[in-house]
Amino acid sequence: MKKVYMKSRISSLLVCLSVIVLPLSSSLAAAQESLERNSPAYHNEGAYPSPRDRAPQRAMVEAVQRATISSELSGRIESIPFREGEAFQEGEAIAVIDCSLYEAELDRVGAKLAGARREYDNNQRLLELRSVGQLDVDLSRLAVSEADAEYRAARTNTMRCNITAPYSGRVVGREASEGQSVEASEQILDIVGSELEARIIVPATWLKWLEPGVETTLEVEETGEHVNGVVNRIGASVDPVSHTIPVWAELDVTPLLRPGMTASATFPAQDADEISGADSNEQAP
Repeated sequence: MKKVYMKSRISSLLVCLSVIVLPLSSSLAAAQESLERNSPAYHNEGAYPSPRDRAPQRAMVEAVQRATISSELSGRIESIPFREGEAFQEGEAIAVIDCSLYEAELDRVGAKLAGARREYDNNQRLLELRSVGQLDVDLSRLAVSEADAEYRAARTNTMRCNITAPYSGRVVGREASEGQSVEASEQILDIVGSELEARIIVPATWLKWLEPGVETTLEVEETGEHVNGVVNRIGASVDPVSHTIPVWAELDVTPLLRPGMTASATFPAQDADEISGADSNEQAP
């Protein structure tokens, strides 16, 4: 009788629990669904902005070209015409190495080349008179080739004494001073080019409409000026954590604009065709 009584009690408890738990589970599921429907991600907003939501995005101004200028020769620095912050033009000398030793080497090799050519010409005439053999002529011709190679190398070294700017830009910093002796490959200057671009971090969902050629406007924080730009390339991969991707825009350079400045980038409003296209994509199952 006790076993029957215990089974009856357990059955009653199970029925009561089912009556309590099932409505509670239904309520929790309904609340979860309500939260998901009201969340920004459900409507493709906030963390995943819709194509209509083109809020200003963070941007940084960068130099298209940047280089560290090093000496290709060992020697004493005669002059560095430009100081930090000063502008230079492409082809201008931005550093000069004392070239007296290399010019003397060029003169020595030039004299050697001239003597080798005279000997070769003389051996050719003697060969016609059968006074020397073909071997002597061939050896003298090889001597001319060797001397010519040495002369071209010496002439290249003298040209390297004047270090010219590879492009127009500004001096970022000096790594050496006038009168200082440097070794080959030792750094002298850091420079940046005058062409500037903006690196803009945008939501990855913007790839639906963002492409090279899209215009943008930057409001520079340091100066307050507005700078126009055009997107010219898009990053190769999306950040899996922030769901963002970098894009770069070519800028209309102004006198105040410098690499390292920060800005807010805005993009033009969508036209009617693009909005209708986005609507159709969102409504599609």
